[in-house]
Amino acid sequence: MMTRGRVLLAAGGVLALLLVLTPFVVDETEYAIVTRFGRPVKVYTDPGLHVRIPLIDQVVRLDARTLLTEPPPTEYLTLDKKNIVTRSFLAWRVADPLRYLQTVVLRDTAESRLAAVAGSEVGAALGSVPFEALVSTDRAKMRLDALVADVEERVRTTAATEFGIELVAYRLERLSFPQQNENSVYQRMRAERQRIAKQFRSEGEEQALRIRAEADRERVRIISEAERTAAETRGKAEAEAARIYADALGRNPDFYRFVRTLEAYDKIIDKDTTLVLPADSPLMKSLLNGPPADAAPLAAPIAGEAADPAARGRTQPVRSPAAIRGRRPSSGVTAATPPGPTAAAPVGRVAGRGPAVP
Repeated sequence: MMTRGRVLLAAGGVLALLLVLTPFVVDETEYAIVTRFGRPVKVYTDPGLHVRIPLIDQVVRLDARTLLTEPPPTEYLTLDKKNIVTRSFLAWRVADPLRYLQTVVLRDTAESRLAAVAGSEVGAALGSVPFEALVSTDRAKMRLDALVADVEERVRTTAATEFGIELVAYRLERLSFPQQNENSVYQRMRAERQRIAKQFRSEGEEQALRIRAEADRERVRIISEAERTAAETRGKAEAEAARIYADALGRNPDFYRFVRTLEAYDKIIDKDTTLVLPADSPLMKSLLNGPPADAAPLAAPIAGEAADPAARGRTQPVRSPAAIRGRRPSSGVTAATPPGPTAAAPVGRVAGRGPAVP
């Protein structure tokens, strides 16, 4: 009886152990692979309750979530032999659990292999382009986005076929220079910006010179047109004046000559002028005798003027042309007449002034 009880107790214990070890649960954040003596026999990608053969089958669990890997900063050479340091990251997840288990097994191994593949592709891509294609102010020359996209596609293909990994994203976080090269690079950048600024200033000065030249040319054109118009206007006015003068001369030449003589007096005689002239001087005829007999009357006889020829021997006050035309005299001019109408009189001088006036 005791032996039978022990057997039943042992059988119950084994049955309980089998009930505990046979079922297993697959979480929604993982994949499960059942291996029998180290050989995969079943892959579970859906969450739920599953069974296995206790003590024979083993369950390998793989993380099904998207994982992030950041390779260490790596230095590369561009096509023009410039050193640059890159920092990048990869987002990935297990797409083929069986392939993943057969090739990498562990996450650390998967990350190292992904970093190696990505580093190889990045080095080849950066070595095929000059530095200006990576960092430039000219967007037409920038090829960094295209390079990153090409590297991402190549890494995705390699990771899927060789490791069973789906690459979600590959990005370059930073492009920098080695510490020992930063100063020289910054100096070159400053020189480049100064060159560009100088070019802009030169272009601005060129445009300013062009604008000033056009403005000067327009100014000369406007002034030339104005001078031409003024010359035409003056010419027309002078022609009209000449016509008027000619018409006046044609109507009464003696009166015209008399008026012109008065205008000449206005120019040569001022308030400080004193003349000593012979009475028969042509310059005195209009002052003493008035306008010609056949000329049109201009004004009344000058008050106080002697009509008697005998009065010529005395000093006569000579009126200015303005007085002869009916205005008050602006100066007093005294003429000394020699005795006799035909006597030769000495040539006088302007009192206190220059040469003699005939």
